[in-house]
Amino acid sequence: MRFPILTGLVLMSTGLAVADPTPSTDSTEIGFAEVRTLGTLNGQALACRQFDTSSNAKALMIGHAPKTRRYGTLFETATNAAFLAATKDGTPCPTEADLAARLAKSAAALKAVFPEHANPEQASPEASAPQPPGAETSLPNDETGS
Repeated sequence: MRFPILTGLVLMSTGLAVADPTPSTDSTEIGFAEVRTLGTLNGQALACRQFDTSSNAKALMIGHAPKTRRYGTLFETATNAAFLAATKDGTPCPTEADLAARLAKSAAALKAVFPEHANPEQASPEASAPQPPGAETSLPNDETGS
């Protein structure tokens, strides 16, 4: 009878017995609220077929948020939830100007939280624009082996 009690005490003291296997969605984490808002705007833009706004939201996420699984998952989860909510309840879509203004406000908040992660080359939508068919992409010298 003593072995299970001792095992339980050891597990409790190491924290293994109470460890939560699900990732935290605590809004007190640095930048979680800003990333969640950006994902929500992305989902609304997708549901309302405002693809330019959605592209801008993704570019902001890539250019300013840390490149970790937690932030990426949070962005995708918020995007999916907002998309499903917008398509399910049938609320009217915001105007492009309204959604763009909300995105600009969200971008300012994200940049304020993560100024060190700013990558202007990736943050602009033009940098991630698709190349025209037949156009060759130039590689830096270190990638061509020259």
